[in-house]
Amino acid sequence: MHIAYFSNQFADLEGHGLARYSRELFEAIIQSDSNIDITPCASWSSLDAHAVKELQKRTGLKFLPWGRRWTPLAWAFLDNPPIENWLDKSVDVVHAVSLGYPIATRKPYVVTIHDIGPLTHPGYFTNTTPWIMKQSLNQALSKADAIICVSQSTADELEMYAGQDLGDRIRIVPEGVAALFFEESSPECLKSLKGLPAHGIPFILAAGKISPRKNVAGIIQAFDRLRDIIPHHLVLVGASGWDMDEVQKSIQDTAVANRVHFTGYVTDEQLRTLYSLASLYVHPSLYEGFGLTVLEAMASGCPVVTSNVYSLPEVAGDGALLVDPYSVDAIAEAIRLVCLDSSFASNLAERGLARASGFTWMRCAEQVVEIYRSVV
Repeated sequence: MHIAYFSNQFADLEGHGLARYSRELFEAIIQSDSNIDITPCASWSSLDAHAVKELQKRTGLKFLPWGRRWTPLAWAFLDNPPIENWLDKSVDVVHAVSLGYPIATRKPYVVTIHDIGPLTHPGYFTNTTPWIMKQSLNQALSKADAIICVSQSTADELEMYAGQDLGDRIRIVPEGVAALFFEESSPECLKSLKGLPAHGIPFILAAGKISPRKNVAGIIQAFDRLRDIIPHHLVLVGASGWDMDEVQKSIQDTAVANRVHFTGYVTDEQLRTLYSLASLYVHPSLYEGFGLTVLEAMASGCPVVTSNVYSLPEVAGDGALLVDPYSVDAIAEAIRLVCLDSSFASNLAERGLARASGFTWMRCAEQVVEIYRSVV
């Protein structure tokens, strides 16, 4: 069986989020005993030429000839040319690894939906093209033989938005945690990061692109309320989002400005090490389709505080302390408890590690392969 595996993020420079999902799932399918032949496809890449050649050599990545601009337009308005026409082998199934834009295909079609936030919560997203995402969703609803949702929360929101029961076309397949995050870390990899707290100073970690839905403002307000209670610093990991200027301005208005650190984008190895060194990973997100960083922090042995809304309780289970993300008092109290009660923090970390061990990319891959087989 040959799969056309479409993911622009597969060839993206930064490897978190959708890029991690597309790469980890691909590798797990390749390593599984499934006899699946899979060709990753993309219309563009943010990698340099050398990295692109290496990726193509290792994975067989194919670039569509129409590029980043014309591919979505041709597929959205013409439903042509079919993606399978541009591959060297006969295609049995086309898998859109995320909901981006419609894909022209005449083959059995599978799509993974991580969330539909730009359509249901547009205030949390920017620089998006919701009209073309809506077309992609409409195509999935009308044409896809199977719709993979990464959480029950996403599946429920999808059916509510669509106004229909999608029955057994919806398949819930949770994401996995890379083996790297269970392994021992190496602090040496942090030497290239600037602005981290001095060695020995305890810190709280938060990760993700700086944007309103990540609730960085809530974290900072809670941290400011604890300024005289805990000695910790706050480390914010992730690329700058569209409200970065407002976040930085809000920090300057607090008494903890000199205790807040921005690292920008970090590698997987650096992220793993930061998780392992942090006293706490705090993720009071207002909206998530899955929340993979919660599991990654758990796998790294870091106690986790996260939200009690959307997919996060489903993912975290009893492995994290759940809080109302809209309550600064609740976030502050959870941070205080974990940072000052070592016994509680240790127990929380143990529960988190046990929880994370149940999520593997191989399990995810096996379920996806079964879906491929079911639609042919």
